[in-house]
Amino acid sequence: MTGPLTGLERLLADPARADGWGRVGLLTNPSGVTGDLTPSAVALQRAGVPLVRLFGPEHGVDGSGAPGEAPDAGTDAASGLPTSVLYHLTDAETAGRLAGLDTLLVDLVDVGVRFYTYISTVRDVLRAARALGLRVVILDRPNPIGFTVEGPPLQRPEFRSFVGVTQALPLRHGLTLGEVARVLAAEEDTLLDVIPTDAPDGWHPGRPWVPPSPNLPDLTNVHLYPGTCLIEALDASEGRGTALPFRLVGAPGVDAPALAAEVNRRDLGVTARPAFFTPTTSKHAGQRCAGVQLHDTGRPLRVLPLGLTLFTALEAAGAKRNPDWLQKLLGVPADTVPSSPDAALTALTGWQAAGGAAALSLRPFWLYPRQGDPS
Repeated sequence: MTGPLTGLERLLADPARADGWGRVGLLTNPSGVTGDLTPSAVALQRAGVPLVRLFGPEHGVDGSGAPGEAPDAGTDAASGLPTSVLYHLTDAETAGRLAGLDTLLVDLVDVGVRFYTYISTVRDVLRAARALGLRVVILDRPNPIGFTVEGPPLQRPEFRSFVGVTQALPLRHGLTLGEVARVLAAEEDTLLDVIPTDAPDGWHPGRPWVPPSPNLPDLTNVHLYPGTCLIEALDASEGRGTALPFRLVGAPGVDAPALAAEVNRRDLGVTARPAFFTPTTSKHAGQRCAGVQLHDTGRPLRVLPLGLTLFTALEAAGAKRNPDWLQKLLGVPADTVPSSPDAALTALTGWQAAGGAAALSLRPFWLYPRQGDPS
């Protein structure tokens, strides 16, 4: 293999590391592949790692599930292994599905955002591992949106949910999955091993992108996701059910040119084009929506200011907020989120400071040096 290696590829280069691991399971999905697109389960089988079962997070082992779904195919077509899912289960259900294993490997592309649910499934696995005496090994991969931190941590315990299982992480946390898992393992008082990746800060150039979930088909979507996902907390469309999820936002009756002008008068790293679309699924399915398409300009992206600008501008245009979902996603009380773009961006200054402080407190869990870090 050439170029930077993932944790999977480090293990494949030295499969003797798996000696003594006993009966091995693998938590993965279509994003778990080698640089030549061989599924991790198949590559590990060829290397002699004794896999006995595969497990999937949200969307399932084969990635076929819609948001909030985790279908179980029963058998993985590529490896021939039996499958199970570990999505949004009770602690007892998770432990029951992992019983009989000695080691669980985790090979998933995470996208660097607190509310992406693969983190939550890893937390559930760690809880089960403590009860079962199970070894957990993260095969680490790069954070595709890099080490930049944006947004606050969850400010109150009651904001915790399956889209935010810990108060330790800023919204855009700037960690790899292996580093997040170290944070969660400390909270759950259990052990964890991580096989590190090379070049963890951003996606490896030349490595194929396999969508880790249905609505993140390319890296542009991934970079916009931490901001435009806030639209989930409105009765407006974040582009689900279109060919451009998280790049199209809008709702019926919105003044599309005015929304585009509101975004474009700020230096947010995108150009907003007035757009009209009809989602086939999710919010406003079958209804004509007006809004914007976001175009990458190559300038530095200010993703959370973008998300707040869109959220508040759509709200001013008549979209209704869901306060409970907003505070679970953003992490602050919904009544402290202003309803105008200028006021929201002013409030963001304080939220950013809280996120920066939280990020520095996680330094003991870092596996990789950061730019400017003196250690």
